Amino acid sequence: MGMPPNGERLLTIGEFSRLSQLSVRMLRYYDEHDVLRPSRVDHHSGYRSYSPALLSVARWVRELRDVGLGVHEIAACVPILDDPRAVRAVLERQRTRLIAEAADVVDRVREVDHLITALEGPVMSVTITHRTNPARITASVRDIIPTYADEGRLWERLMPALFTAGAAIAPDARSVAVFHDEDYKESDCDVEVQLDVAAPFAGSGDVHCVEVPAQEVAVAVLDGPYDGIGAVMEAVGHWVPENGYRFAGPMFNVYLVSPHEDPEPSHWVTEVCVPVARVAPDAPEVAAPDAR
Repeated sequence: MGMPPNGERLLTIGEFSRLSQLSVRMLRYYDEHDVLRPSRVDHHSGYRSYSPALLSVARWVRELRDVGLGVHEIAACVPILDDPRAVRAVLERQRTRLIAEAADVVDRVREVDHLITALEGPVMSVTITHRTNPARITASVRDIIPTYADEGRLWERLMPALFTAGAAIAPDARSVAVFHDEDYKESDCDVEVQLDVAAPFAGSGDVHCVEVPAQEVAVAVLDGPYDGIGAVMEAVGHWVPENGYRFAGPMFNVYLVSPHEDPEPSHWVTEVCVPVARVAPDAPEVAAPDAR
């Protein structure tokens, strides 16, 4: 062991490694990243020596590492280890983050189970039909939302404002979500929700009266949870060109039985609708816009 000028006996890096349960490699790494600096470094040999008092810091470093904090987060914690309230705040933030990560893992396990079940079961059969939807009058809210899964935020805004605007819901009202993005977006999604109303009305706030013209659509019915949408979109993607049509507008969903009406996913019924137009026999093929 070394002997600093104040007479305190220091631990060699090997001794400190055994006592702290941190490898020599990690001790060097933490030194380089200003997490756990040695008490003395020999200028000639480069040997690191540590005060026994640093064992308490090393214990915290190890424990913070084991709960998932990164090296820069640990480095920021070291100066506040004597402040329990500050350390508690760091740990509570990490706890919240771990809970979110655990929920993500549970979701991924569920998705794996779904794929395993799909391998063992019959292939999902999707039937595509063609029809013309009549013109309709709707109450509409359209906005950019974080992800498509956040569609519910728009419905929460539509329903209260609908009655404030004095609109009357149509007897056979349909709940519709329109996806206006030209391509699939991971974030900042352009989505509109619509509910059929009995007559035109003056808009109020972010709720507008939108008259939707008659539309020629290809329709696939999704029975059950929304994780089956991939197979539906694949079937639509084959049906449209194979039957002499082209895509002619943003896709929209008609919720015949929605989570709001029935919390059981197996009971949900959704019409996936894609506006289409007939391709003229001699019309040249139109290339899709370059999305690079």
